[in-house]
Amino acid sequence: MSEIITNWWDALDFELQVFYGIAIVASICLLIQLFLSLFMGMDHDFDSVGVHEHSSGMSIFSIRGVTAFFLGFGWTGAISIKSGLGLLPSIFLALMVGTALMFVIYVLMKSFLRLQSSGTLDYANAVGQLATVYVTIPPTQGSGGQIETMIQGRLVTAEALQKSSEPLKPGTKVMVVEKIGSSTLIVETLKQ
Repeated sequence: MSEIITNWWDALDFELQVFYGIAIVASICLLIQLFLSLFMGMDHDFDSVGVHEHSSGMSIFSIRGVTAFFLGFGWTGAISIKSGLGLLPSIFLALMVGTALMFVIYVLMKSFLRLQSSGTLDYANAVGQLATVYVTIPPTQGSGGQIETMIQGRLVTAEALQKSSEPLKPGTKVMVVEKIGSSTLIVETLKQ
Protein backbone atom coordinates (compact mmCIF):
# COMPACT_ATOMS: atom_id res chain seq x y z
CA MET A 1 0.00 0.00 0.00
CA SER A 2 2.76 2.43 0.92
CA GLU A 3 4.47 1.63 -2.41
CA ILE A 4 1.30 2.61 -4.30
CA ILE A 5 1.12 5.89 -2.38
CA THR A 6 4.83 6.56 -2.96
CA ASN A 7 4.51 5.87 -6.70
CA TRP A 8 1.44 8.10 -6.93
CA TRP A 9 3.23 10.92 -5.08
CA ASP A 10 6.39 10.63 -7.19
CA ALA A 11 4.33 10.77 -10.41
CA LEU A 12 2.84 14.16 -9.44
CA ASP A 13 4.21 17.47 -10.69
CA PHE A 14 5.78 19.73 -8.07
CA GLU A 15 2.73 22.06 -8.10
CA LEU A 16 0.36 19.16 -7.44
CA GLN A 17 2.61 17.88 -4.65
CA VAL A 18 2.43 21.29 -2.96
CA PHE A 19 -1.37 21.57 -3.30
CA TYR A 20 -1.99 17.96 -2.27
CA GLY A 21 0.45 18.30 0.64
CA ILE A 22 -1.35 21.38 1.95
CA ALA A 23 -4.76 19.75 1.43
CA ILE A 24 -3.81 16.51 3.18
CA VAL A 25 -2.22 18.23 6.19
CA ALA A 26 -5.22 20.60 6.53
CA SER A 27 -7.63 17.65 6.28
CA ILE A 28 -5.78 15.79 9.03
CA CYS A 29 -5.81 18.93 11.22
CA LEU A 30 -9.54 19.31 10.62
CA LEU A 31 -10.17 15.70 11.62
CA ILE A 32 -8.12 16.16 14.79
CA GLN A 33 -10.09 19.32 15.64
CA LEU A 34 -13.39 17.53 15.05
CA PHE A 35 -12.28 14.59 17.21
CA LEU A 36 -11.19 16.88 20.05
CA SER A 37 -14.39 18.94 19.80
CA LEU A 38 -16.80 16.01 19.68
CA PHE A 39 -15.16 13.49 21.99
CA MET A 40 -12.96 15.51 24.31
CA GLY A 41 -14.99 18.71 24.68
CA MET A 42 -12.03 20.89 23.75
CA ASP A 43 -13.71 23.05 21.11
CA HIS A 44 -13.03 26.33 22.90
CA ASP A 45 -9.29 25.65 23.21
CA PHE A 46 -8.73 26.34 19.50
CA ASP A 47 -9.46 30.03 19.54
CA SER A 48 -6.93 32.51 18.29
CA VAL A 49 -3.41 32.67 16.97
CA GLY A 50 -3.21 36.37 16.37
CA VAL A 51 -5.75 39.09 15.92
CA HIS A 52 -8.49 39.02 18.54
CA GLU A 53 -11.93 40.51 18.49
CA HIS A 54 -12.60 41.85 21.96
CA SER A 55 -16.29 41.00 22.31
CA SER A 56 -15.99 37.21 22.20
CA GLY A 57 -12.34 36.27 21.86
CA MET A 58 -13.16 34.83 18.46
CA SER A 59 -10.96 35.89 15.56
CA ILE A 60 -11.08 35.40 11.81
CA PHE A 61 -7.53 34.06 12.19
CA SER A 62 -8.50 31.30 14.61
CA ILE A 63 -7.04 27.82 14.26
CA ARG A 64 -10.35 26.71 12.71
CA GLY A 65 -10.29 29.60 10.25
CA VAL A 66 -6.69 29.01 9.20
CA THR A 67 -7.36 25.28 8.83
CA ALA A 68 -10.41 26.04 6.66
CA PHE A 69 -8.31 28.39 4.51
CA PHE A 70 -5.63 25.79 3.86
CA LEU A 71 -8.23 23.07 3.31
CA GLY A 72 -9.97 25.15 0.63
CA PHE A 73 -6.68 26.39 -0.81
CA GLY A 74 -5.09 22.94 -1.11
CA TRP A 75 -8.01 21.00 -2.52
CA THR A 76 -9.08 23.79 -4.89
CA GLY A 77 -5.53 24.18 -6.19
CA ALA A 78 -5.13 20.46 -6.73
CA ILE A 79 -8.48 20.13 -8.50
CA SER A 80 -7.75 23.19 -10.65
CA ILE A 81 -4.35 21.91 -11.76
CA LYS A 82 -5.81 18.42 -12.42
CA SER A 83 -8.57 19.91 -14.57
CA GLY A 84 -6.03 21.69 -16.79
CA LEU A 85 -6.08 25.22 -15.39
CA GLY A 86 -2.71 26.97 -15.36
CA LEU A 87 -0.67 27.54 -12.20
CA LEU A 88 -1.48 31.25 -11.70
CA PRO A 89 -5.26 30.88 -12.24
CA SER A 90 -5.20 27.84 -9.93
CA ILE A 91 -3.40 29.80 -7.21
CA PHE A 92 -5.86 32.71 -7.60
CA LEU A 93 -8.88 30.41 -7.45
CA ALA A 94 -7.40 28.52 -4.48
CA LEU A 95 -6.82 31.81 -2.62
CA MET A 96 -10.40 32.89 -3.28
CA VAL A 97 -11.91 29.60 -2.08
CA GLY A 98 -9.61 29.44 0.95
CA THR A 99 -10.48 32.99 1.97
CA ALA A 100 -14.19 32.32 1.48
CA LEU A 101 -14.03 29.18 3.66
CA MET A 102 -12.12 31.05 6.37
CA PHE A 103 -14.78 33.77 6.36
CA VAL A 104 -17.63 31.21 6.44
CA ILE A 105 -16.06 29.46 9.46
CA TYR A 106 -15.66 32.83 11.20
CA VAL A 107 -19.32 33.74 10.61
CA LEU A 108 -20.51 30.30 11.75
CA MET A 109 -18.44 30.43 14.94
CA LYS A 110 -19.70 33.94 15.73
CA SER A 111 -23.27 32.69 15.22
CA PHE A 112 -22.68 29.72 17.53
CA LEU A 113 -21.21 31.99 20.20
CA ARG A 114 -24.27 34.24 20.00
CA LEU A 115 -26.51 31.23 20.59
CA GLN A 116 -24.75 30.36 23.81
CA SER A 117 -26.23 31.71 27.00
CA SER A 118 -25.27 31.44 30.60
CA GLY A 119 -28.51 29.64 31.41
CA THR A 120 -29.03 31.84 34.47
CA LEU A 121 -32.59 33.10 34.69
CA ASP A 122 -32.90 36.55 36.28
CA TYR A 123 -36.46 36.94 37.59
CA ALA A 124 -35.96 40.72 37.83
CA ASN A 125 -36.33 40.72 34.03
CA ALA A 126 -40.00 39.80 34.53
CA VAL A 127 -40.83 43.17 36.10
CA GLY A 128 -43.02 45.12 33.67
CA GLN A 129 -44.00 41.96 31.75
CA LEU A 130 -47.53 40.70 31.20
CA ALA A 131 -48.35 37.36 32.77
CA THR A 132 -51.22 34.91 33.09
CA VAL A 133 -52.33 33.46 36.42
CA TYR A 134 -51.61 29.72 36.37
CA VAL A 135 -52.61 28.74 39.93
CA THR A 136 -55.05 30.92 41.90
CA ILE A 137 -53.23 33.71 43.72
CA PRO A 138 -54.69 34.17 47.21
CA PRO A 139 -55.54 37.71 48.43
CA THR A 140 -53.26 39.98 50.50
CA GLN A 141 -49.95 38.31 49.74
CA GLY A 142 -51.08 34.81 50.56
CA SER A 143 -48.68 32.23 49.20
CA GLY A 144 -49.35 29.39 46.80
CA GLY A 145 -50.21 31.30 43.65
CA GLN A 146 -48.34 30.94 40.37
CA ILE A 147 -48.12 32.82 37.08
CA GLU A 148 -46.75 32.06 33.63
CA THR A 149 -44.66 34.78 32.00
CA MET A 150 -41.84 35.24 29.52
CA ILE A 151 -38.43 35.81 31.08
CA GLN A 152 -35.40 36.12 28.79
CA GLY A 153 -37.28 34.48 25.95
CA ARG A 154 -38.51 31.51 28.01
CA LEU A 155 -42.00 30.75 29.24
CA VAL A 156 -41.57 30.41 33.00
CA THR A 157 -43.91 29.39 35.81
CA ALA A 158 -43.11 31.47 38.89
CA GLU A 159 -44.42 31.90 42.42
CA ALA A 160 -46.63 34.98 42.64
CA LEU A 161 -48.18 37.18 45.31
CA GLN A 162 -50.63 40.07 45.09
CA LYS A 163 -51.78 42.90 47.37
CA SER A 164 -55.49 43.13 46.51
CA SER A 165 -58.24 41.64 48.67
CA GLU A 166 -59.74 39.41 45.94
CA PRO A 167 -58.15 36.15 44.76
CA LEU A 168 -56.91 36.05 41.16
CA LYS A 169 -58.30 33.07 39.23
CA PRO A 170 -56.37 31.05 36.61
CA GLY A 171 -56.38 32.71 33.20
CA THR A 172 -56.45 36.25 34.63
CA LYS A 173 -54.07 38.65 32.89
CA VAL A 174 -51.73 40.47 35.28
CA MET A 175 -48.69 42.75 35.23
CA VAL A 176 -45.51 41.87 37.15
CA VAL A 177 -44.64 44.90 39.29
CA GLU A 178 -41.91 43.69 41.64
CA LYS A 179 -39.57 40.81 42.46
CA ILE A 180 -39.01 39.68 46.05
CA GLY A 181 -36.56 37.05 47.13
CA SER A 182 -34.86 35.10 44.40
CA SER A 183 -37.86 34.11 42.30
CA THR A 184 -41.16 35.35 43.75
CA LEU A 185 -43.04 38.00 41.80
CA ILE A 186 -45.62 40.57 42.93
CA VAL A 187 -48.42 41.10 40.39
CA GLU A 188 -51.31 43.50 39.86
CA THR A 189 -54.42 43.01 37.78
CA LEU A 190 -54.52 44.90 34.53
CA LYS A 191 -56.64 48.01 34.73
CA GLN A 192 -59.72 47.65 32.50
